[in-house]
Amino acid sequence: GPAADLSCAVGGAAAAGRAEMAKEHLLSATGRVWNDIKGELDDKSEAEEGEPAEAAPVPTDELKKITKWLQHAVTKFSASAAVCDGPKDPALKSMSEELVKAFTAALGTLLSIRRGAGPSLRRELRDIAGGLAKAADSLGAAVGTPGMAVCAGQVLDRVKHFERVSGSNRAATRRKILTSLTQLRDASKELKEALQEKGSEAGGDSDDDLDLADSMCGEDELEPEERVVMDAVAVAVGILEELLKQASAACMPAQSSGAEPTPLPALEAVAACAGQAQRAVDGLAAHGLGGMDVKAFGVSLGELRAAAAGLEGAPFVRESAEKLKGAVDTVQEALNKVPTD
Repeated sequence: GPAADLSCAVGGAAAAGRAEMAKEHLLSATGRVWNDIKGELDDKSEAEEGEPAEAAPVPTDELKKITKWLQHAVTKFSASAAVCDGPKDPALKSMSEELVKAFTAALGTLLSIRRGAGPSLRRELRDIAGGLAKAADSLGAAVGTPGMAVCAGQVLDRVKHFERVSGSNRAATRRKILTSLTQLRDASKELKEALQEKGSEAGGDSDDDLDLADSMCGEDELEPEERVVMDAVAVAVGILEELLKQASAACMPAQSSGAEPTPLPALEAVAACAGQAQRAVDGLAAHGLGGMDVKAFGVSLGELRAAAAGLEGAPFVRESAEKLKGAVDTVQEALNKVPTD
């Protein structure tokens, strides 16, 4: 099985001695194991991937068992390291070996889930495994330093991510869409607050107020044409939020509804476009507020337009995607009226 294969990899990698590994420490083997298997978590061609599975092959009980093993090993190792005579203490060496075994089993579990994983779940597996490996390596390097307790806490945090790995491709796709939605809501809130502030700044009723606003804002104040653009962006963001809520619900439909589940490839396509759209909105806010950079803003708007076009390809969000496309056109029309000199 994957865990057994990884156990062999530990010995082989230790003998090979990676040049890129920095200073050797008691948990260096975790980094070598990760280097040996991370290619297995990479995306492959569609022909090699095959059809994504509807459910993960690893039962929840197995995940909980390995999670407890990892948590126990990390806690014992860090507690011993805090009172031992140094990295060469035999007791600490024994505990480091136990932690490496638990780490190896965890990565073996993630490799098992990799079979039949779609793009969203594969990315999640890479993030979990890479984050756990990085935290374990940092803990090993921190033995005997004041920062060790913090590093141990970071490993335990990463173990929680391992425990919460998505149990299916649908769950992973929904998690990815919800992550984009959360980030989009943050951007939307900042955008609305900035527009309200700039609106109130423009309402000063005395020369002193205006002079103070000018001195504080300099050239960061939105011009009337720029405000029209950013107001239109806020409308587009609201439409995108509703679309992502709709897409999230489609990932895990209620069994009682009796509706045919949305095909996984369509959900994956929407998840990818959701991330693209969210990043484009971040760009629009960055280049539109605090002094508009028309050229850079136009690039981000083009990215949002491309994401909207991609979303139109998914029947279950097509109507909302068409509204988003119309909102993007409205932003473009307003942008065309912004002076560029």
